[in-house]
Parts: sequence; structure tokens; C-alpha cells
Amino acid sequence: GNQSRHLQRQPDINLPSFSVLSENAQLPPAQRASVNALRPYKGFSQILARLSDANSNYNSLQLYATKRKGALTWTASYTFSKALADASSNSDVSDEPFNHRYNYGPASFDRSHIFVSTFIVRTPSLRRRGAWLRGSLGAWELSGIGRAQSGQPYTVFSNTPTGLRRADYVGGDLYLPSGERTVNRWFNTGAFAAPPADRFGNSGFNNLRGPGLTLFDFSLRKVFSITEQVKLRFQADAFNAFNKANFRGFTTNTADRDFGAVTASGPGRNVQLGMRLTF
Repeated sequence: GNQSRHLQRQPDINLPSFSVLSENAQLPPAQRASVNALRPYKGFSQILARLSDANSNYNSLQLYATKRKGALTWTASYTFSKALADASSNSDVSDEPFNHRYNYGPASFDRSHIFVSTFIVRTPSLRRRGAWLRGSLGAWELSGIGRAQSGQPYTVFSNTPTGLRRADYVGGDLYLPSGERTVNRWFNTGAFAAPPADRFGNSGFNNLRGPGLTLFDFSLRKVFSITEQVKLRFQADAFNAFNKANFRGFTTNTADRDFGAVTASGPGRNVQLGMRLTF
């Protein structure tokens, strides 16, 4: 594992305190002041300052195996890890600019489980066979890589009288059974609600996991000898060969009509063919 100290973050140091915003939100609408009128430095709106007080830590178990037998070479790696931080990057914005621990939780790049496996297999060259058989079946090379990993962490927010804040967790499992999960409702939206104006929401930072990622890519190639000097290389590549739908991105605002819906997906199957003539 490792630890990092004095990382940069970029809070808005001209953000009104929560207590000021809360008191203002409880006034009758006609008496409420604008956010800019409540800012500590009058005449300015947002003021971003670079502070070096953020921290992070990363711990992991990493396993690796490789095996070679004849024409087959195989590798596999597995990582079980946790990356915690109070700022994943210097552009992170916090509701509490002077309390960097408020956003302490899984980093945006945290992936709990990552498994990767590769293989390369070569067919015999068939040098003692006939030219047609040797040319069509001999010396092919097939390789592939498979990857499976946990999803990205997300934070659920709510529109409140004091601005966009973390939502309240009101109970229940965050995740739906696989049979109830759809692209329009990927997680249990009933577990979250908007917090009252006089306090912060009680849900954690990045406490919700998005869909995982599963990808399989394959490549098939061979070099054909046309003459002693002229060679033709053929290659076929298939990315996301099984056309797995890898969803990503959530609507995480409880006030949004699409709250809980998947907003994007990764690319589908992509096959490309290529030939290169060398002489």
C-alpha cells in the first residue's frame, strides 16, 4: 500500500457557510438574499484556491500467474484493492471547502476487483506438409485478453434550499436484485431522499457502485510468404468480441425524473481487418 499527503485540491473559498445558507433558506422567499450576497468576499462570485491539504491511501492484494505449455502462453492477474481519498483530483468540488475530510471516501478511480487474463496460441508451421496446407493452416497466431472489474463509485445528490447536497439515506439495500434491475432503474432509488434544509445529508461519499466492466478482445494474424522477398501480413481484430453491454454513468440527483437511470454505455463489438504487404 501507499499513502499520500499534501495533495492539491481546489475548493471555492468564497462559498457561504452552511449555517448561513440554512438560515437564509428558512426565511420567506421574498426576504431571502442571493447566494452572491452571502459570500464572505463581497463583489466576487466563486473563488477557487489551490490548497495542499488533501490526503489519500491505497492498499491492495495483487496476484499474478503465468503458464507456458507448448504453443500456448497464458497469464492471469487479480487485484483486490481500495483507494480512499478526500480529493480524487485537484478539480474536485466540496460542499464544505474548509473541511477536506467531509469528502473522504472511495476515490473516483477506485475499483475493488480487477481480473485480467491473456493468452497467445500458435498453430504448427506444417513445414513438411504440402504448400496449400502449409499456407492455409500453418503458422497462425491467435491472442486474446479478457478483463472484468468492479464499477465506478458514485455519490447521490439532492436539490435542497441550500444548493446541491448529498442525499439522505433512508434505509434499505442500495442495490436491486438482478431480475429487477433495468437501464431505467439500476439501483434502489427508494433508499435516498432529499435532506432537510437545516443539515447535511447523511449518505456517504461515493457509497454507490456503478455497473462493472467485462471485455474480451481477440486478434488472429498470419504472415503469408508470397515469394522469398514479398510477404503479406493478415490480421483480424475483434474488440468487445461478445458484444457485451457495459453500462456506465448514472443519474444521481434525486430530483431528476430519470433518477437511477443509466446514462451511457461503452462501445459495442468492433471488428477490423488489415493487410500489410512488405517487399
